[in-house]
Amino acid sequence: MTEISKDRIPLFNRLFQIENNWHDILYVHTPFCVQKCYYCVYSSKKYSGPEELDRFYHQVLPQQIERLRPILEGIAFEQVYFGGGTPSIADAGTLAKTFERIPGFKDIPVKLTEAAPFTITDDHLELYHQYGFKFVSMGVQSLSPQILEAQNRRYVDEETLIRFCSVLEQYDIISNIDLIFYLETGRLEDLEQNRKELGEVMSWIRPASITIHSNYLAKKSVEKQLAMIRLLREILEEYPEYQCTNALLEETEAEVDMNYAAEYRLMRKEKDFHFYMTPKLPESHRYGHNMVALGTYEKFKPRYNYYYIYDYMDKYSFKTLTKKYKFLYTEFEETRSKLGLPADKYITAGQFFKSEEGREKFKEIIRESQLPYYEL
Repeated sequence: MTEISKDRIPLFNRLFQIENNWHDILYVHTPFCVQKCYYCVYSSKKYSGPEELDRFYHQVLPQQIERLRPILEGIAFEQVYFGGGTPSIADAGTLAKTFERIPGFKDIPVKLTEAAPFTITDDHLELYHQYGFKFVSMGVQSLSPQILEAQNRRYVDEETLIRFCSVLEQYDIISNIDLIFYLETGRLEDLEQNRKELGEVMSWIRPASITIHSNYLAKKSVEKQLAMIRLLREILEEYPEYQCTNALLEETEAEVDMNYAAEYRLMRKEKDFHFYMTPKLPESHRYGHNMVALGTYEKFKPRYNYYYIYDYMDKYSFKTLTKKYKFLYTEFEETRSKLGLPADKYITAGQFFKSEEGREKFKEIIRESQLPYYEL
């Protein structure tokens, strides 16, 4: 198991005490799934049994919370995101204990979680309501039992999904359904099935939000990306209740969208809602946010803080990526403006420090820690 180095905790604590203009985000990772889907590229594994789950939630995760307590108690996080893996693999009682262990959890204004529809229970839904969650994303991926079986993923019928979305709406929680295009063969011919499924989701299931992904393991092409964009534009004309809230769906963007694995968010309600992973190019979400992550386990090693102290990067790579992420954020801000949607409190000015005193303090801490200084 990969553990957080104890000698880094005082460094983290000192850095996070410096006033800055970025957003503080807490990420809690679940490294387990019921089974490993063949299309998956994320950091997770099939859990070995109840004992491994119990050990993670009652020993590993609590120990990490305690070791980072000075940091967790000193930050007023703006958002907390539970990702995975499958966070809903843990029962509601176990999750409630995790929530209670995190200092100041109830006061975090925006709480979001991923979930697999075949692991969600009514107890989970009630728990999300009780703790004031704002967004629950369900990884449906496809409405076809055959396609899901071929990808080693469990199927959930539409009636169950309709009920989940209805309950979440009653609780004033945004329901999101993930769909993956090009999941069957990875070729253009899949789009007929994709169109059918998206139409059914919009007309029958009617979640507040739909996120369209493209199969990461299928061969990319500009032709496929263009076809995907055209399909979305056409179906949004058929279902005007929905709007793409993170992209203009312009054909001129197809190559960039292909290269960065764009995710398109279609929203029916609360179209002004956004969080740190809202941009269509998810790789860009790190710019403008200070990330603290829990859930380190085996091969999963979260990235933390102002720059990647744990997942080490040299100065050139850091500056290059920062410049790229800043550019992508600027594009997102312009997109929201053209769509008539707000981006305030989300896009952060390029000025990281609130004062020159903070900048000098940052330099001092980094040099004392014998780490290279990266201009922010």
